[in-house]
Amino acid sequence: MSPSERADLARRLTRLAPAPHADERARRRFVVVVVTATLLMIPWVAALAWTLPPRYLAGHWRATWVGFDLVLAAALALTAWAAVRRRQIVVLTAIVSATLLVCDAWFDIMTAAGPDRWVSLATAVLIELPFAGWLFYVVHALIRLSMRRMLTLSGQTVTDLPLWRMPLFGVPPRRRRRS
Repeated sequence: MSPSERADLARRLTRLAPAPHADERARRRFVVVVVTATLLMIPWVAALAWTLPPRYLAGHWRATWVGFDLVLAAALALTAWAAVRRRQIVVLTAIVSATLLVCDAWFDIMTAAGPDRWVSLATAVLIELPFAGWLFYVVHALIRLSMRRMLTLSGQTVTDLPLWRMPLFGVPPRRRRRS
């Protein structure tokens, strides 16, 4: 097939049936749940800021940190596996790994005291945060690459949009209301 025939076939296939998750009611429910959770976080954070003590002796300290770092190691291992295998799930695992690295840096710095705080700060600034930033960058690049290819296959002429303007793959565009 020629490139134009492949593009035409891709356009026709994408119009056959919307993805099951493309249901407008499901999308609205998703938006309502996320907005509600966001709004509920505001009084929760305020209550925590008002009521939590400035210091707290934590139980299971070792298990907490070892467990967190095991989860981080597993996320990084899964990211490496997905990258070696060239699987789409690398996008999700890299986002999870980067997020865990940022959380690790935050909690290391915030819970450290004395000379340990400088070690935590150095580790965060020199290793964890740059690594997390690089993973986020790679995810961004992979999503843009995938979307550019999808847009090209579907016959779009504008394929170099910023990520925030790219359509959600498999979900039909929003219908504009007539006024």
